[in-house]
Amino acid sequence: MTRHPVDTPSATVVVVAYRRPHALAALLHALDGTSAEVVVVNVGDDPDVTTAASRAHMPVRMLAIANRGFGAAVNAGAATAHGDVVVFTNDDVVIDASAVSMLARSVHDDVDVALPRVVNCDGQEQRTVRALPTPGRLLFEWALLPDRPIRTLERWSRVEKWRSPRVVEPVVAGSAVTVAVRADVLRETPLPEDYFLYWEELDWFWRLRERGRRLVMVPAVDVVHGGGHADVRPEKSRLLARNAVRCVRRTQGRAAALAAFVIVIAWNARLFLLDGLRCAVSARGASASRLAARRAGFEAAMASWRELR
Repeated sequence: MTRHPVDTPSATVVVVAYRRPHALAALLHALDGTSAEVVVVNVGDDPDVTTAASRAHMPVRMLAIANRGFGAAVNAGAATAHGDVVVFTNDDVVIDASAVSMLARSVHDDVDVALPRVVNCDGQEQRTVRALPTPGRLLFEWALLPDRPIRTLERWSRVEKWRSPRVVEPVVAGSAVTVAVRADVLRETPLPEDYFLYWEELDWFWRLRERGRRLVMVPAVDVVHGGGHADVRPEKSRLLARNAVRCVRRTQGRAAALAAFVIVIAWNARLFLLDGLRCAVSARGASASRLAARRAGFEAAMASWRELR
């Protein structure tokens, strides 16, 4: 099918909002002046979220849904979008009108999905490029290597999670903090809805690659994200461990998931042991709450054999 580039595609911003009215208010304030349609998906129908959206200085369409997870919320918002491009985002993000416009324009010709550069509140980059979760990549990039780059290894091996593009570059996957995607592509290949949180985006990127869709990172566009790797909680750790095996089972079958099961145990054991050592040897090391989260992740990894069925 021949695609024709669109100079200024219409855009719909879909904000997945869950009980963070102050964060939502900051995001909507940053979007002031945008020409994009704005849809706030109020997960759980929180009245404080409704109030925050009603105070925005722009038209905001509200969509209240039950809490069925991130993928379900994105898909519900996309189903009502009128724009050629859907920019879906977490509510703990600050993205302004110009960034939305640049991301939407980046989705053109043979580009189906565009990801921005993500920074934390201090301006430090959150590296968000990801590998697709084959067992080999799970072992190499999740179980063995730290999140911070090791310069000597960077020279000899391509590690997706260490990449920091400086120009527009193709990538195979990334974190779904903020994503611009053709509306027709998202409707044809919606986000999977049976993860609740975490790993649904890697399943989705896998499906997009199978359909020949092209994904790029646009480092000239910055969004500020309040979450990220520093957010370590027991429930998050459980979902990350369980859903890693689920993702491999769904995308590559039972044999690959069996290998992933062993690797995910090793990955979470490493995190648990390292933070346990930090907690033991230094008062400034890992906190007890962080260690409890790592323990929860390890226990969930051990129980993730259920995902092999």
